[in-house]
Amino acid sequence: MTNQTLSRTLSERESRLLSTLSAEGRTVFSVDDARAVLEPVGADDADVRKVLHRLNRKGWVKRLQRGRYLIVPLEAGPDLEWAEHEYVVAASLVEPYYLAYGTALHYYGYTERSPDPIIVATTRRKRPVTVDGRTYRFVTLRSYKFFGYETISLTGDEVHMAEREKAIADGFDHPKLAGGVLEPARGLWFGSQELDWQRLVSYTLRLRNQVAARRLGYWLERLDLVSEDTLLRLEDGGGHSYVPLEPAGTREGPRSPRWRLIVNVPERQLLEWREH
Repeated sequence: MTNQTLSRTLSERESRLLSTLSAEGRTVFSVDDARAVLEPVGADDADVRKVLHRLNRKGWVKRLQRGRYLIVPLEAGPDLEWAEHEYVVAASLVEPYYLAYGTALHYYGYTERSPDPIIVATTRRKRPVTVDGRTYRFVTLRSYKFFGYETISLTGDEVHMAEREKAIADGFDHPKLAGGVLEPARGLWFGSQELDWQRLVSYTLRLRNQVAARRLGYWLERLDLVSEDTLLRLEDGGGHSYVPLEPAGTREGPRSPRWRLIVNVPERQLLEWREH
């Protein structure tokens, strides 16, 4: 038996903790969960933390953040050649939450941009967390914007993901978090056979951001995806100021009078992606 194999052998308490949590179907667990398993067999708080420290050192668990751990499965092998799905990790880091913006667009296949960092929408304030070199960024939403997500199953665990329509609505609300305004626009085009247009419009209006509604209206009209009645729901009759279609760009470019947008994306880039 090699030294590496010996380093991963388990004490009675370590074995009890992992077997109990695994039998309960837990992938991610807290210090309190570990305490509930070990206290009945005589472990005090200091003992519990020592067990967790040893398991982390041996590679049986991975520390995600303070007080939260991930069980490394047996199939990882002695060299730990395994990485849990980053979306499952994200789901363990904050409550409430849903995966959003560029991360959700990538999940649905609407963008080729790698979801880095992983973006997690929540109603709480939380600093970024890095696990195995992957950064998880938390975007704090007001309660009225925190809606439109569903539960999906990944590697046997449940994860909250923005619905297709909400992923796009959020993308026009904060294009930077989606990788730029072209990314939710791609979602409209590539998801045109599966999106519910009325739900998309309703979700966008619920965000209470008229600029997001105007961006959505501009793209729906430009891509010729919906009826005029649907476009009328997105028109905002108040004000005359123009804002950039791409907020990260300049204020130079042709203007769209109907949507009061400065089309600051070069014409060749606006639609060329449809051919790929």
